Amino acid sequence: MAFFKGSAYEFTPLFEATATGQAVFRGLRARRIRRPEPVLEHTVVLKERLDSLAHEYYAESRDWRWLVEANPDILFPEDLLWTASGPADADSGDTVDPDGRAQQGRERVGHVIIVPRREDTR
Repeated sequence: MAFFKGSAYEFTPLFEATATGQAVFRGLRARRIRRPEPVLEHTVVLKERLDSLAHEYYAESRDWRWLVEANPDILFPEDLLWTASGPADADSGDTVDPDGRAQQGRERVGHVIIVPRREDTR
């Protein structure tokens, strides 16, 4: 398997063959998750994206993974900036948008995320 230089998977080990020489699985082991050092807190504002935040803090939009790894309570990267919103009104329980035509998510405006120090790996 080949990966681009600088890829997050570049140094991820492959599955090894068993003691009998039988191939177990053709693929990669789980990638090691970094434990970045938190430096700043950032409050999410309207229309922000992970790549734009990475560009703002690291001058490289491809480094958005550092933001994701510094916030381990978030399962999916887009959940740092967006949260699911159902069609029900939170206060009364009445259905506000029965046809589901409204936006299926809303931005986490005011939500604070951790911005870590970026290690130079290149």
